Amino acid sequence: MAVRLIYITPLWLIANGIRYSHDNHHLSDTKEKQQEYITETIMNGGFVNEKVKEHLIGDKDFDLIKRVGFKMKHESVLRHSLIVFEIEASRALLQELSRHCVGVEPTVKSTRYVLKKELKDEKSFKWNTLEEFKEVKDRAKKYVYLTGYDDVDDRIIRALEELRWLIKENFSNDIVKYALPEAFKFKGQYSFNLQSLVHLLELRTNKDVLPEFQRLCVDMIDVLPNDYKKLILINEKIKSNYERIKNG
Repeated sequence: MAVRLIYITPLWLIANGIRYSHDNHHLSDTKEKQQEYITETIMNGGFVNEKVKEHLIGDKDFDLIKRVGFKMKHESVLRHSLIVFEIEASRALLQELSRHCVGVEPTVKSTRYVLKKELKDEKSFKWNTLEEFKEVKDRAKKYVYLTGYDDVDDRIIRALEELRWLIKENFSNDIVKYALPEAFKFKGQYSFNLQSLVHLLELRTNKDVLPEFQRLCVDMIDVLPNDYKKLILINEKIKSNYERIKNG
C-alpha cells in the first residue's frame, strides 16, 4: 500500500470563504504572515519560495477555521479545498473506498491494462524452496497486497499464478477479471475536499474496519502539511484512532 500527496490547496482559502459570511476580510492576517516570510527570507540572503509563501496562513485565519469548521461543526466551509492523493492498495480496500462518493472523485488505473501489458510477461510465481518463496513474494508485491501472514500470502500468490496462467492461455481480459483475487492491487488518483476527507477518516480509522484501510487513513494523514494535519487531529475520534493505529 502506498499514498502520495499530489496536490493540496492553500488552507487560507477556507478562511477566505468563511469571512464572506460576515464580510470581515479586513481581519485576515494571512497576507501579513506571507509578507513576514518574504522580508525575513530576503534579509537572511535567501530566495523566496513562491510555493511556500502561497501555503502560509495567518494565526487568526487558522484559528477561524479551527473554531468554525471543527469546534462549531460548520463543516460545509471545509469544502473550499482540494486534496489529491495517489493511492495504491488492494481491491478489497477499493470496494470499501468506493462507498465514499460525496466529495470524492476517483480515477483508477485500468485493470485490463495491467493484465495485458504487465502481468502477461511475468515469469511463474511457483516455488519449491523457502528462498524461491521469498523471491516470488518480492515480485508478487507489484500485483497483490500481502498480509504478512505466510499461510494467507501463500494462497494469494497461488491465486496470482492461476491468473497469470489464464492470461497465458489467451482468455480475454474481461473473462480473466472474474478470477482476480481480492488482494489484487489497484492504483488511482483520488480527490477530496477537507469535509469529505474528515468524514472518511472518522469512519475508516475505527478498529473494526479492514486493517489495510486503517493504515491507509494514517498514511493519508501523515502525508498532509502540518497545518492540515493539526486541524484533522482536533477531531478527538480521529486523533484517538490515529494514535492507536500508529502505536499498534
